Amino acid sequence: MSSYALLIVLAVAIPLFGILSFAISLFTPPRDFPKNVPTVPFYYALMPLFKDVDQAQLYHEYLKKPLEQYGAVKIFFGGRWNILVRKPSYIAEIFKHEDIYAKAGNHIKIPHSLIAEYTGENIISAHGEVWKLYTSVIKPALQRDQDSTLFWQNSRLLRSMFLEDEKTTLTGVPVYGFFQRYALANLSEVLYGSSFETLQRPDSSLNELQTMIKPRIFHPIFLNFPFLDNLNLKSRQIGRQLVRVFRNALRNEIATSHNHVCDPDSSNLACRLLGAYHNGTLSEKQLNDNIVITFTAGHENPQLAFISLMYCLGQHLEEQEKLRNEIDTLFSANSNPNFEPDYASVHDLPILTATLYECLRLYPPISQVINRRTTEPVTLGKNDYNRQIHIPAGAYVGYNCYSTNRDVDFWGADADEFKPSRWGTNMEDIQNLYRRANAKGTFITFHGGRRACLGQKFSMQQLRITTVELLRGLRWRIDESWDGRMTPAGPLYPRGLKLRFEELKVEVMENE
Repeated sequence: MSSYALLIVLAVAIPLFGILSFAISLFTPPRDFPKNVPTVPFYYALMPLFKDVDQAQLYHEYLKKPLEQYGAVKIFFGGRWNILVRKPSYIAEIFKHEDIYAKAGNHIKIPHSLIAEYTGENIISAHGEVWKLYTSVIKPALQRDQDSTLFWQNSRLLRSMFLEDEKTTLTGVPVYGFFQRYALANLSEVLYGSSFETLQRPDSSLNELQTMIKPRIFHPIFLNFPFLDNLNLKSRQIGRQLVRVFRNALRNEIATSHNHVCDPDSSNLACRLLGAYHNGTLSEKQLNDNIVITFTAGHENPQLAFISLMYCLGQHLEEQEKLRNEIDTLFSANSNPNFEPDYASVHDLPILTATLYECLRLYPPISQVINRRTTEPVTLGKNDYNRQIHIPAGAYVGYNCYSTNRDVDFWGADADEFKPSRWGTNMEDIQNLYRRANAKGTFITFHGGRRACLGQKFSMQQLRITTVELLRGLRWRIDESWDGRMTPAGPLYPRGLKLRFEELKVEVMENE
């Protein structure tokens, strides 16, 4: 009888012990995590699931104080506990020692997840020799000024689209969809030498697929608890099918536009990728993974930067006018409406450059990045004995760009304010400050070190040209009906931003 009772006790106790162990591992950080940094409450990860939240507001309520006081926190994200770093000197160390804080993207961290199936192993997430291989193929196409003609043409189309929508709206123009179509057009036409026709057709298949996929990939519950993807829920089955359809459609669209022999030494990104596949440098999966990531990062980051820029200038009308006055110096009296200044002149506008940097400082599109894993036990902050953080091997480490970019020790007490003048009044001072801030880890929108964003030049070129074209022909303000909230989680931008546009007439020269 006693043996029978013991069996019953064991039958109950063992599952309970398993459940308890799982709960402890879920709700509390690993024992070997640093003890001298605070733990963000587990429920922080759950908040976007149960209420409509603003991630900037959540940051100020839950993350700002511990991050500023300790320089790092332990935080639950992506189905595990991580170390989230904020102190600029710590971040500079992470960027410097890329071999220790190695990239380990979703294909390693959560290989069974929908987002891992979507992006695979790519130039952003790969490490070591694989990353060097991808870089040799992709980097040369991005590290040059692109032909500006298509940027100018597309920005004029975008301006017309805003004005057409303004005629029919009563509550402001929602700009998110317009900027997605615009960024996709620039990516496809300028970098891929293709055309997704997203500006001409709002029902473009790739635009529609992307619109359907994004909410599924960035759903907060699956980002925080990716093990749920193992349950094969109906919604995730649909998501995986969409991902497969999208990856095939994107590859076919690009290949169709390059049915010639692609030179792997071409200056065109699509040609380099396809050429590297055809000569055996890349496998088919490596080709597809890198097409998807260049598509995703190549349009989404500029798209979100545009939205935040429109928000900043729509909120600070005096800065909008100041910038417009500078831009007007590019055009002679009665210039042709389609006149395109040379890019060197646009590039060297100090107020424009300072305004873009300031917007990107305050609103980095990817506000939080946790995609590095320590390859060995390491001490962060070796030169600061009182603030050393001992991190075990195999721990995931990331950083909060939104917080670090607002470091008051570097940027001053007004670090939370939109103030382009803080960058300086001439290009030399502005670029010197940019380099110093990046080196010190206080401006990390484009990350840093060897793994700095390869698309920075492409993004800045289209940001500059588009801003010039829009400010030349439009004045805008934030519509009163917009609720003023940022996204709840994931990429950072003003959610559902609505603007009101006013056309500025550009007179045509009589002899043209």
